[in-house]
Amino acid sequence: MGAELELIFHDSVPIEEENLPEAREKAVKQKEIVLNFFKGHPDNNYTPYEVFDQTNESMMLLTSVRRSISDLTKEGRLIKCMYSKSRKGAYGALNRTWEYNKNWMPRLNPQK
Repeated sequence: MGAELELIFHDSVPIEEENLPEAREKAVKQKEIVLNFFKGHPDNNYTPYEVFDQTNESMMLLTSVRRSISDLTKEGRLIKCMYSKSRKGAYGALNRTWEYNKNWMPRLNPQK
C-alpha cells in the first residue's frame, strides 16, 4: 500500500513533509469513496460535479473528486464515456461523463 499512497497524492499545493502521510491517506479514502459511488451505480454515467454533489457528506472538494476520477480512469476502474453521453454541468458547460468499468480485472503481477 505504500507505493499506492505515494502515487495517489498529487503534490500540487505546498504541504510540509510531516503532513504528507496524512494527505496521502486522505487522498486514498477519497478515491475509495468515488470508486464505491460508481460501483453502487454500475449502470449509470456521471459528471465529476454529479459525483461531488451526490457524495457531499464526505466533505471532498470538487478538485479531489476530479483527481480521484482521473486516477481511477488511468487504472482502468472507470471508463470515460463518449461525447454523446456528455451533458450540461452545474455552470451550463458541456461535461464529459464516466462510468464504472464492469469488466475491470486486477493485474495478476502488478509492477512495483
